Amino acid sequence: MINNAGSSLSFESFIKKLKQVQEYQADGGTIYRQKTAGLSLEVALVVKKVHPFLDPVESKKLVYTHLPDADNERKHDVAKMLRVTAKNMYLEMTTPEEVKGYVKSKLKNNWTLKK
Repeated sequence: MINNAGSSLSFESFIKKLKQVQEYQADGGTIYRQKTAGLSLEVALVVKKVHPFLDPVESKKLVYTHLPDADNERKHDVAKMLRVTAKNMYLEMTTPEEVKGYVKSKLKNNWTLKK
């Protein structure tokens, strides 16, 4: 379960991240993913909060409420996109710098090509 730090996530930053996802998908993503990114942004702008999307059940409820005409697969994908984006922001905010540095150094040292 995500603690109270989720309520301090910036809605403006969340919208910025969703717009980045939308731009990324517009540059080579499938039509389906482009539409999913657009719908994710629409739902977020209606809800106007980040923390509900940290909970998978709440995220799904909100998407199903705000996109009643979409098919279930689309609703699931929109809820997942919102949840993953919010969770990434949460982890970025709560992960200590020492841990980030350690992970970065491990990833950097692991990428060697062998013949």
